[in-house]
Amino acid sequence: MRDVAIVIPSLNPTYHLLELLRAVRTEVPEAGIIIVNDGSTPSCDETFHQAESDYNSQVLIHEKNRGKGAALKTAFEYIVKSMPEAEYIVTIDSDGQHQCADMIKCIEASRQHSDTLILGARHFDENVPKRSQFGNVLTRNIFRLTTGEKLSDTQTGLRAMPRSFLEPFLQVDGNRFDYEMNMLMETKNRRWNIHSVPIQTVYIEDNASSNFRVIRDSITIYWVFVKYVLSSVSSFLLDVTAYAVFIRLLANTSLSSIMVSSVLARVISSLFNYFVNRELVFKGRSKHSFFKYFGLVIAQITASGTLVYLFHLVLPFISTVIIKICVDGILFLVSYFIQKNFIFKR
Repeated sequence: MRDVAIVIPSLNPTYHLLELLRAVRTEVPEAGIIIVNDGSTPSCDETFHQAESDYNSQVLIHEKNRGKGAALKTAFEYIVKSMPEAEYIVTIDSDGQHQCADMIKCIEASRQHSDTLILGARHFDENVPKRSQFGNVLTRNIFRLTTGEKLSDTQTGLRAMPRSFLEPFLQVDGNRFDYEMNMLMETKNRRWNIHSVPIQTVYIEDNASSNFRVIRDSITIYWVFVKYVLSSVSSFLLDVTAYAVFIRLLANTSLSSIMVSSVLARVISSLFNYFVNRELVFKGRSKHSFFKYFGLVIAQITASGTLVYLFHLVLPFISTVIIKICVDGILFLVSYFIQKNFIFKR
């Protein structure tokens, strides 16, 4: 496998790294191996030296810890510049969670599926540590919500890809664990395929060796979605407040009053929401985004106003403000999917 480059980001590795290298050199002796020392402590120097001398690995060094995403980018850049023979790239963790046999399965799958990102997908059952279960369930459901694609494991570090993916991935945002989620988003944005290969699920000592910081890194991974929620909540509150003011000024609940109030409130809140989403949330300037966005706004206004009126006829004793909150809550998820995938797609 001279055409394969194996990327191993590593922070404070244990003997598991050397065990992995031993297996790799036994099974794929001709593959290139790039290890990124991401700011490990000096006590790990001997391990990295042994990786170079005994297993013919190229060790790249970050003097300070910069994060897993930055380590992957450093390795990708090295491959692009210095390894023209590498046609297939596989990333694998150094903590013993991934088996060499599963890595080879992912490489073979990459050979068979062009323009495809291969994921080594673990099976999450009751034996998996709770923090890993929680993180993966949350991440894969957010990914499904935002892209429409169902994946069983969005956090796996075992991934294989063709060389052509490297330069686009070098432009992807993120330097820590969020980078791997952003890789998936970039793959979907470019209309590349994602294929999952079942692998063994290995957690050593309840995954104690993992460098994943549950709270901080989870916030980082989900930050785009969090920003969207904050933007939407702000716009939603602005919209409801403006609607309440206008319906009070008009002093009746006829269809025309509801529609006029809905239109005026939505114009104010949608202008705010459009610029916040474009500049801060999705950071996407796709062609004609302004017109597409306000086409969506018009459709939402029509749906919102009509549904509020119909529910008010059925439930006249409930304030139309309350009904509007419920109706627009349902439309919220539909709007997010359309904005993410069609309006602000990068």
